[in-house]
Amino acid sequence: MREPVTLSTRRPRSEDTAPRDPIVQLCCFAVGKEEYVVDIMRVEEILPPQNIIPVPHAPAFVEGMLHLRGILLPVVDLRQRLNGTREPPTSKARLLVCLVGRRRVALRVDRVTEVMRVRRSEIKPAPALLSPGRQPFLVGVCGTPERPRMLLDIKVLLRAEVERESKRTGGEA
Repeated sequence: MREPVTLSTRRPRSEDTAPRDPIVQLCCFAVGKEEYVVDIMRVEEILPPQNIIPVPHAPAFVEGMLHLRGILLPVVDLRQRLNGTREPPTSKARLLVCLVGRRRVALRVDRVTEVMRVRRSEIKPAPALLSPGRQPFLVGVCGTPERPRMLLDIKVLLRAEVERESKRTGGEA
């Protein structure tokens, strides 16, 4: 017996007009007076301040190493990286253990504020004056006009700094 023939090859109207606009979750944190976000899928865990092992001759933005369950992780001070200042951590400071490619890194932030759920379309591209050459790690902005949050690309943030530090010291990246 033959299969019935379907005459309509068109999808229902609701599928035609409904754009795919997935919801993404972002980890919000503060560095100084600015608020930033990163994709929550990059964040493995959030830790309170820990003992950091200093590393001689490390780049200025590397605070040291963290011994976490048998693994040594570099600790990047985002205040130093983003604002050029270094301050002792407060009780609200946190370490975001993040995946960057296949590596893990701990990012020191002043405080973690929330996990935010937004539609992908609500993330607007970073203004052209900020991102093309000067700050390529700022890839988007979300939130309200009163409380904007800048989306960081951690991989680009760290790659740019490692390359700059390498050029300054005459080493290889």
